[in-house]
Amino acid sequence: MFWSRVWFGRVLVLVTLLLCRIARVESWHEKIYGNVNVFKEQHPLPDLPYRYDELEPYIDAKTLRVHHLGHHATYTHKMNLVLKEWRREELSALAGSSITRILQNINEVPEKWRTSVRNNGGGYFNHLFYWATMCVGGKGPSEALVRDITRDFDSFDIFVDHFSTLATTLFGSGYVWLCEDKLGKLHLMTTVNQDTPLSQGLYPILVVDLWEHSYYLQHQNKRADYISAWWNVVCWAEVDHLRTFWSAYYREHIEL
Repeated sequence: MFWSRVWFGRVLVLVTLLLCRIARVESWHEKIYGNVNVFKEQHPLPDLPYRYDELEPYIDAKTLRVHHLGHHATYTHKMNLVLKEWRREELSALAGSSITRILQNINEVPEKWRTSVRNNGGGYFNHLFYWATMCVGGKGPSEALVRDITRDFDSFDIFVDHFSTLATTLFGSGYVWLCEDKLGKLHLMTTVNQDTPLSQGLYPILVVDLWEHSYYLQHQNKRADYISAWWNVVCWAEVDHLRTFWSAYYREHIEL
């Protein structure tokens, strides 16, 4: 009887830990993606799904802390301010939409607000997916993802080489993205500054941030070293999760 109770207690602890782990993933998913696709008067700066030192040695803690609490926080604050000012002056359907809908239709934002919304809304949005598609000890890509990457880029290795080349050679500041269109086809693309793939009808499922503040404290001007290190923390499970998420989104927004 005693050993049965011990065994049951250990099983209960393991189940509890597993449920906590699942809850953590689900709450992070809901917090990040739910915020971008619904109207919010005030967007919060989300917590990261890992400690600042958990991505080391690939992404150092000092860089991650400054990047999150400095740069991303600033974009979030300025985006909230410009959206508040725009909505105070104009009660349009677009102004009252989600940040995803606004960025999809950035050229329809009144000129008075457009540049600030593009830069700060894009900075808020882009960083969310940069954080979300990194993790600690993630597994490799799923068979389905490898199959689709091979379909659209000939092989997984060719995809990685092409992605890395785009990241290494991108001039100035910006991002390299793996995106999906409404038909499920995968695309590689670059954006400059804080532009997003949304304005081109594409949905992001993987991204690397190439602004110097993403890597300069650790790698200085050696961007290629940063890109090589970044591949070690890509969270392929989140890439699959985002494919499912965006598929559900554009099925509900066929008119976009």
